[in-house]
Parts: sequence; structure tokens; C-alpha cells
Amino acid sequence: MLALEQAVQAEEQPLLLLDPTARLKPLLQSVLLPEDGFTLHACASFSQLERQLHDRALLLCYTHDRQALQSQLKQIQLKHPGLPIIIFNDHLTDADPTLLVRQPLIDQLCLQQLNRDLLLRSLRYAQCTRRSQDALAQLKITDPLTGVGNRQYFYQALLNELQQGQQLALITVDFDGFSRFNNEYGHDAGDEVVLELSRRLHRCKGTRHLARIGSDEFALVLPVDECDVIEHRSKELIAELVAELMPDYSFGDGEKSLSCSIGVAFSPQHSSEFDTLIKQSGLARIRAKALNGLSYAIFDQKQDQSGNADITLEPELWRALQKGEFVLHYQPRIDLRTGCITGAEALIRWQHPERGLIRPDDFIPACEKSGLIVPIGYWVIQQAGRDMKLIREAGLHGHIGVNLSFRQFQDTYLARTIERLIEQFNIDASMLEFELTETALFSDELHVKECIRTLSAHGIEFSLDDFGTGYSSFSLLQKLPITKLKIDKSFIAGVPGNADDEEIVRAIVSLAHNLQKSVIAEGVETKAQLEFLIKQDCDQVQGYFFSPPVSLELFLKMLGANEMQAR
Repeated sequence: MLALEQAVQAEEQPLLLLDPTARLKPLLQSVLLPEDGFTLHACASFSQLERQLHDRALLLCYTHDRQALQSQLKQIQLKHPGLPIIIFNDHLTDADPTLLVRQPLIDQLCLQQLNRDLLLRSLRYAQCTRRSQDALAQLKITDPLTGVGNRQYFYQALLNELQQGQQLALITVDFDGFSRFNNEYGHDAGDEVVLELSRRLHRCKGTRHLARIGSDEFALVLPVDECDVIEHRSKELIAELVAELMPDYSFGDGEKSLSCSIGVAFSPQHSSEFDTLIKQSGLARIRAKALNGLSYAIFDQKQDQSGNADITLEPELWRALQKGEFVLHYQPRIDLRTGCITGAEALIRWQHPERGLIRPDDFIPACEKSGLIVPIGYWVIQQAGRDMKLIREAGLHGHIGVNLSFRQFQDTYLARTIERLIEQFNIDASMLEFELTETALFSDELHVKECIRTLSAHGIEFSLDDFGTGYSSFSLLQKLPITKLKIDKSFIAGVPGNADDEEIVRAIVSLAHNLQKSVIAEGVETKAQLEFLIKQDCDQVQGYFFSPPVSLELFLKMLGANEMQAR
């Protein structure tokens, strides 16, 4: 017990009290001593508590309205996952033992039996448990090889930087021909040079958020004061980078000169949108690879159009499909009533042997143009079907969304081929959900209707993606078995604050519920957006506020934690 107390008394701990009766604070003041290191902040109402609540606090609750408390706890833990909560009851018989299972990090204490030792033990345990949770959360955002941030960490960090609205340079770096190096010298040698690359990048001053976002790909952010010229400041840093990256790399008993390519994109000059800025930096880095030796390129709208990249990628797409270079990542959907993962969207990625992980925006347009989107689309259904078995075993019984493009509906054998895949790979059709765009819905109305009705007979559900950006026909929404509407992220980006976007979101939620359909909000990135959607009675959300798209392995781990919370 002594070691436990010593471990948690390093700093003053705020205790927030939800105590409409004003009974709890004087009682705790009579039990706790100043040297215990706790400060008490009483809240007379839930709305007052919400304004003061932060992730460092411990929450203590005392109320006679147990039903309201249950609802409030769900909202609190949705916004502050892992927050330790202690509930006080008048009598031991008032305690609800199921809360300890359903809501992690909750303790219940009886006021009649409360004493100093019991209270301190509960508070210290809550502190230590929260610190363990924080340590686990830190592991989730750290790259195990290099110790810098991982992709999940960087995406959230960049998103936060962009929301500040200040100018910055996004810089990505990777080795040239890293796949060949691995094949020649082995993956242990590859790990050694990647580790050395991270150390050299770390030595560059003035940057933030160094992270490993691919096998040999790193990203970092250069913040630039408004009074500075961003291109001039970036070139100064690149000169420093080149000097650091120039020397040979040691591995095992060997040493080798390895060249790197550097891509740069500016915000807000090139874009202030998260996905676009990452794409622009990647396109600039691809152009840098065409130069000799250690080179860099700053994004240029004329030289780095995605169409030019499509020409480069197109010949490799067939080979990628044949050699199994495509992978699926999963972005969780969160049920706003329970706070639990209720489904996910399957999103394709290309694990390129030299360029690292390529996002769909960089190769799907080439697939659409060449017609490869049809066989690749069938591969996605097949792989998602295989993954569903593991996902279901991990505790998820909701739906996995798979995108169907308008080009896939041009295949006259679409429904027949999907039926064959379901039978051949024993896919659980009840977990499968196809996400349709409004373009696909109107590309060939009769053919689309027939396909949807045929597949719906197998238990497959359908959702309408990017709702509000196209030209939906309400009659079709009523006639076709579409069960969900997905609000486009462009509308979510404007709430709260933009009156037009707020009204559009309210209208879509109201329309969907009147048509007996669920609503999913895409692109939720901030707590303010989440709180707005909760107030509008939105059903589900997905976005970087909760999680970016993650690998199957990480998604299964998330489901394990989700299953514990749901019990």
C-alpha cells in the first residue's frame, strides 16, 4: 500500500464532484487531509460538470436519480474514455454490481461505511489504473522499432496542427529502393538503417511530430511563423536534412550509401485539408525519386497532378493484385447511444514494395480509368468476407461496410459474381454492407435496382455514402432496401459554427429517421462535432476523433477492449 501511495502522490490530483445534494464535498473534506494531495471541485449539475471535466480529473458522483446517472455516465465515458469514476451510495444495498462490469474504472462506496483508509485506497487505485491506461494508450501511438510516433499518432497530430490555422510544411522522407536493400541484405539490416534514419531526422531542430508512417517512410511537421516565408524556411530545413542524411548507413558488419527522397507540401498555401496535404507531399516525393541521388521536391500543382501519377501506377496495378500487395484497413463506427464499436468501414490500401503504403486516392482513379476497379472490388469483398470471421470471433456482430463504385455496376455479372464469392468463401452475408454512392445509384437505374434487390435477398444491407452531395431521389430511397444514410464529411466539417451546414445535418438526420433509416456521420474529428451530433440524435459516427483506419490486427485489439466495455 505504501508503494502504491508513493507512486501516485507526485502531483496534486483534482477531484470533480457531481453532487446536486451538496452533501458529498463537506463529507470528503472531513476525511481527506491537505497532505493527501487532492483538490475538490463540486458541480451542482451535469451541464456544469461537462464544462469543467478534463482527462486529468477523477470523477466522484452522488445522486438519488440513478437512471439519470446511468445515462450521464455513458455520455461521459464516450467523450472521456478511461476516466476513473467513483459512485457513492447511501447504503451498501443501493450499489449496482453490474456497473463494475459494464463500465470499466468504476468503484462504488457506501457513505455509511466510509472511512479515510477506504476512501484513500479507492482514490489511489483509480489514479494508478488511469496511469496504466495512459501508458497503454502511449504504446498504441508509438512505433516499436524507432520509438517515434506511429501513423495513428501522426495523423491526429497533423489534424490538430491544421485546425490551428497556422502555416506549416508537411515533410515526408523515405529511402530509394528500400525493397531491393531488404532483399539483398535482409530485414534485420533494413530495421537497422530505418532506426538510424529516425535518429538522423530527430536531430533536426525546429520540427514537430516525427513519426514513422510506413516501412521506411517518415513524416514531420515544420511550423512556420506568419512573418516568415514558408518556402525559404523549408529549404533551410531541407539543407539541414540533406546534411544529416548524406553519410553512409551502418548495419551489421557492413556500410552503404543510401539515398532518400523528400516531399514537401505547404498549408494553407497548397491545402488545409488533412488527406489532401498528405497526398500532395507524397506526390512531390514521387517526383523527387525521378531525380538523381538525395533529392527533394516541393508540391507543384502543374507537375504533381494525380493524373500523372496514375500513368506511373497503372502498369503496376495488375501485378499488385496478382502478388497480393493490397491490404484492408478498418475504420470503426461508434454507436452514440452506447459508446461502443458497432461496425466498421473496410478501406483498401496498397502496400507498395518501394513506395510504402499508398492511400486509395492515389491509385483508385487509375483503377477507375483502366477498369481494374472491377476485379479489385471483388478482391475487397472476398478479403473482407475472410476477415469477418475473425472480426465476429472478436465480438462484433454489426456490419462491415464495403464500397461499390459506379464502375462496378457497369459489370452485368455483378450480383452473380458476388453471390458466387459468398458461397465459395462462406461469407456471412448478414454482416456485409455495401456502401453506394449517389452516382452509382443513378448510373443505370434498372440494373442497379435489380442488383440491390438480388443481393438484399441474401441478407446484405445497403447504405448511401456521401449523402447530400449528389441528387438523391426520395422515391428511390423509399423503394430500395437502403437502411443507412452517411452524412458527407464536408457538412460535418462545418459544425458547429456554420449555420447552413448545421441545418443540413439536422435535415438529413430528421429525413433519415422519418424514413426509418439510420444515420452515420463521417469525418468526425473534434469533440465539438461529436457533441453537436449527439444533440441531433445521430445514430453512429466514424472519424479520426475516435480512430483512423487501422490494420485488421489493431482493429481486433480494439474490439477486444470494446467487448469488455459492453459487458
